[in-house]
Amino acid sequence: MHIHPSSPNSSQSEDDAATKIQAGFRGYRVRKQMRQGSKSGAGTANGIANGSGPIGAVGGGSSVGAVGVVGRNQGGAGGAGAAGSVTVEDKSATKIQANVRGFLVRKKQKVASDAATKIQASFRGFRTRKELKSIKKDK
Repeated sequence: MHIHPSSPNSSQSEDDAATKIQAGFRGYRVRKQMRQGSKSGAGTANGIANGSGPIGAVGGGSSVGAVGVVGRNQGGAGGAGAAGSVTVEDKSATKIQANVRGFLVRKKQKVASDAATKIQASFRGFRTRKELKSIKKDK
């Protein structure tokens, strides 16, 4: 059985995973900035204090307000201008999200494959026992 990443059940878990990744990254970024903040004094640069950083959410224009996940087509310079201002953080977050999504899909496929194997083994055992019973009865 093949579970596609765009199946109805995987959408919410992908959003949750992306939110957790983004929250962790933002926490790292804030801590890093606080270490350097005493030198430069820029504690709220790049919208970090209110959680509205440039990292896009999973999916087209989805937005999770409680954590401050910003959709790809929201905020900032807009569509064409935003493509030229991709930061290292954006690229890093995208790569992390791609890796996590791939991991989750492979994990779901393994679970489905293991379940199919177990069903097949059960049926083959049932069929063999039935055949042996039939052979024993014929003798």
